[in-house]
Amino acid sequence: MRKLFTISSMLILLAFTTYNHQIESNQIKGVVQFHDCPKNIKKGTGYNKDGTEIMHSDDPMATTRQNIILSLHPLSFTPTLEPTVDAYITQKEQTFLPHVLPITTGSKVHFLNEDEFFHNVQSLTSKARFSIGRRAPGIAYSKKIKKTGVVNLMCDIHSHMNGLILSLDTPYFTRIAEDGSYSIGNLPDGTYRLEIFHPNCAKITDEVSLKDGQTVTLDYNFLVKP
Repeated sequence: MRKLFTISSMLILLAFTTYNHQIESNQIKGVVQFHDCPKNIKKGTGYNKDGTEIMHSDDPMATTRQNIILSLHPLSFTPTLEPTVDAYITQKEQTFLPHVLPITTGSKVHFLNEDEFFHNVQSLTSKARFSIGRRAPGIAYSKKIKKTGVVNLMCDIHSHMNGLILSLDTPYFTRIAEDGSYSIGNLPDGTYRLEIFHPNCAKITDEVSLKDGQTVTLDYNFLVKP
């Protein structure tokens, strides 16, 4: 009986140790600089197919500085993917807001027309082709994104409109702040591939290992245009 109790105690201790290891909370932070990257997203001029004048929103979420995404992709374990909550893209002043929407693969993206005229949302991206049709003002439509990677968006009424869905195979990602700072916490122990996506510059990749609740500071520079 005593031997059985000892074995049970050892198993409980092993399970507790393993559990603590899995939930170890690490953090990565730093600053990303953008010396050589174009500051503005390309804009159209003139008139649309329907004769209306081309518009562009001045919302900060239409600028490159607010659309740079840093993600950490586990290499030493398989993360659990939950659908991204409140994954919305609005169409306002003939602009997709935000310009880049990061989500976990398999999430539903909700498209909302906030202009006073019709819009369409469509993608010609391989393995993610869709069109929601022409939608009146105030009408929302949801689409599940099954592809991992970049999904390009456009509007067939206003050809200058473009946006991106960045569908990720990891729950560990963040939008870089306007001043270039970033921080991701609650990271389990492990090795990660770090990626920084910029809509106008080549992607930065790196590898980082985290353990024992450490905080790692990593700074990066977008110095060269693709």
